[in-house]
Amino acid sequence: MFVDRTDRVAFLALCASLWLAYQASFENSFHYDDIHSIVDNPHIRELANIPLFFADPGLFSAMPERAMYRPLLLVSYAINYALSGYEVFAYHLVNWLIHLGAAWLVYLLGRRLHGQRQGALAGALIFALHPLAAEPVNYISSRSESLAALFYLTAFWGYVRWREGGAPGMGFVALAAYACGILTKSVAIVLPMALLAYERWGVVREHRKRFWLLQGGFWALTGLYLLLARSWLNEALRVPVRDWGEQWATQAKAALYYASLVVSPIDLSVEHPFSVAQSWGEAPVVLALAALASAAWLLWRRPLAMMVAIWIILPLLPASLMPLNVLVNEHRLYLPLAFLGIGLGWMLKGVSSRRARIFIALSLVIGAAMSHQRTLVWKSEFSLWSDAARQAPGMYRAQLHLGGALEAMGRVEEALACYDRAAAASSSVVEVHYNRGNALRQLGRRDAAIAAYRQSLEIEPRFLSAQLNLAALYQDLGQIAAAETLLEEAVALHPESADAWRRLGVLRRRQGDLGAAEIVYLRALALDQSLAETHYNLGNLYRDSSRPDEALQAYLRAIRLQPNHVGGHRNLGDLYLERGEYQAAVEVWGQALRHLPGEVIFYYGMGQALEALNQIAAAVKAYRRYLQNSHLNPQQAADFRRHIEELEARLR
Repeated sequence: MFVDRTDRVAFLALCASLWLAYQASFENSFHYDDIHSIVDNPHIRELANIPLFFADPGLFSAMPERAMYRPLLLVSYAINYALSGYEVFAYHLVNWLIHLGAAWLVYLLGRRLHGQRQGALAGALIFALHPLAAEPVNYISSRSESLAALFYLTAFWGYVRWREGGAPGMGFVALAAYACGILTKSVAIVLPMALLAYERWGVVREHRKRFWLLQGGFWALTGLYLLLARSWLNEALRVPVRDWGEQWATQAKAALYYASLVVSPIDLSVEHPFSVAQSWGEAPVVLALAALASAAWLLWRRPLAMMVAIWIILPLLPASLMPLNVLVNEHRLYLPLAFLGIGLGWMLKGVSSRRARIFIALSLVIGAAMSHQRTLVWKSEFSLWSDAARQAPGMYRAQLHLGGALEAMGRVEEALACYDRAAAASSSVVEVHYNRGNALRQLGRRDAAIAAYRQSLEIEPRFLSAQLNLAALYQDLGQIAAAETLLEEAVALHPESADAWRRLGVLRRRQGDLGAAEIVYLRALALDQSLAETHYNLGNLYRDSSRPDEALQAYLRAIRLQPNHVGGHRNLGDLYLERGEYQAAVEVWGQALRHLPGEVIFYYGMGQALEALNQIAAAVKAYRRYLQNSHLNPQQAADFRRHIEELEARLR
């Protein structure tokens, strides 16, 4: 890929500029969809699951209703987890490297298509540093967009090389990259049409027979993908989130909105203040259609401009044609932005004036600064959704997710106020009432919480999370019969839900029927062996039933599946203490503290085990850490301090 020194300089320029723009991204956190698709998703924690990713869309998420067919994206997550666990730095590094690779391919394509390296580098830098690329770099779940784009651009580059009479293997590279692209995200499915535009308006006119042969390969892969993804696609299209006419009218005006974001990327946000078009007669829709028609008329007699315009528009079609919950999204512009960079590089190849070059350089510096600023916004859930709520206070998603960020910070009253604003903006969204119920439950306002959960179930009677949390609230209130009715209904409606069966097992155990509880727990594990909480609950049951060996194995499985499981570590350590296996207890508490340094109770357990092993100095050190960080009442603290002093006396 490096033909000469100029190419090496270009690559180093891309590396340096992207490092300056995005080095702050490595400290950023996981964000909203990252939680269900990565952090809470047990399926990515075993490399042995990789073949299953290609057969079961449900493995995409810890939430079955969020199923998507993106097997290669899951493979990338699984490899990330195998190498670094949940060290978020590694996930951001992969996103950064993918963006660097995509920018490099923009350079290679520009160089190949118009042959001018300075123009190709300018186009690649425009793409790499445009603030609209900040979301796919900073948002790990947006890797679906950037990774699919990387494969898409690789396939395009391989195809162009093959059509120019390059190495015969380039055709196979193009086909393989296309297969990888569609298995990462469905947006790549438009590539064969982009290649047809290249054939129609591009510079290649020879070897028609070879052209149709390779095109046949692309369309065959498209058909195979549709066959593999048919169950997910059928489910996605079964009940569209809005009327098809509304969808297409909305996306018509979205085209102008996207154009404004590209030209003036000032008010970028994870949630834009954009509404559904109610009819084709709305002024923004009519204006958008007129603008699109005018652009098509102007471009028709300019073949190269028409070709690039088609390359830009095609990646927007899948999300525009299919009704999705989110109306407009910045990451959808990632691949169009790559081809815009190629097109602008084409235009700039003849620019030689000093003033023009200064303008381009200044624009790139401004773009890098704005990308850095967007990276700082993505630092945490709170900073991200605070920014979104400031720019779009009337959008329910901004208030809903800001509420979630505040709730995670312990600011539950403020979170509830956000949920109330979200409910005022869109009272028909089930998650709004569900989140209100969770906040009200934490605040001890149980009657209001019950009403909120019931409201969410009125909107969607099959909403499993509301059923389970309402049942848990009923158990807290001692209304066991009401909880039992809800849980039995939940497992009847969702027999595939391991967590629903697990919750029913918890209820059976509370009812004192340990035999029935064990049967239900085992049913949950038959559905999902990777649910750590079920192993933990089963361990508790075995411990209550005086079956310590089985309890020990269950706790070990729980913490292996979820290394930060507080209860699993605590109960396993306690069980080792009860069995007199003190060294094993020390190892468990040590492992627990590596994963959960804030759980000071582990220092107490560590101290007990070390004291039993007669390692008094180490025990005193652990006890003092516990005393310094725990919230004992004065009498408890005094008694504990006396015990430490007695141990210290033994050391003298």
